[in-house]
Amino acid sequence: MGYLALFLDFDGTLTPLRRRPEDVPPLDLLTRGLLRKLANRRGVDVYVISGRRLADLRPRVRVPGVRLFGLYGWEGRGVPSMREERELVQKAKNLLRTRLSKMKRIWLEDKKLGLAVHYRGAPLHEVHATRLVVQGVVEHFQPQLRLLEQKKAWELLPCAVGGKNSAVLRLLAKPRQPTLAIFVGDDAADELAFAALPHGITVRVGNTRRTRARFYLRNPREVLTFLQRLEGEIA
Repeated sequence: MGYLALFLDFDGTLTPLRRRPEDVPPLDLLTRGLLRKLANRRGVDVYVISGRRLADLRPRVRVPGVRLFGLYGWEGRGVPSMREERELVQKAKNLLRTRLSKMKRIWLEDKKLGLAVHYRGAPLHEVHATRLVVQGVVEHFQPQLRLLEQKKAWELLPCAVGGKNSAVLRLLAKPRQPTLAIFVGDDAADELAFAALPHGITVRVGNTRRTRARFYLRNPREVLTFLQRLEGEIA
């Protein structure tokens, strides 16, 4: 008999999106209790893979037995310091800060090994202008830097930093029996993971139908219902 590997995104999947990442509170007791039950089941591994920094993710999840990975699966696996990549991100940050100085509703989130440019709530003309600036900065640093489009944000990442698909495949490569993998996520960073699991259960959360996932849930409330039913089936 195989085991179940359950992969979950955080923002927009386990918890509703907020205007700024720091506004998102820790998971509520109901969600934490459910994740704890799943993680304690024999033959079930539960992972939360987020674009947040690991230090930012830990206090918001706080569920024993759930393994956490930050920066799309990069943090949490014991990687080297990557000094050159960090310096690259800081150079991109300085350039963006200069070119976006007049964009009052645009703000930068420094993740050290990544840089997010947020435009949630910004007027349309600022969004269009910022997109051109971001594209120009990415082109300036190519091929060392790549662009990832998120919900109301663009993220600049060193090409050496892999995506969620790499993290999922690495975790599934353990010497264990055949696995059923479930991946639930809500944005572009999760699409590569969906594509990497053609025989798994892949679930897109949100209001878009353009996805590589096989199934669809509307919001985190429906994700919670799905997890409750899953826990009941394997009880």
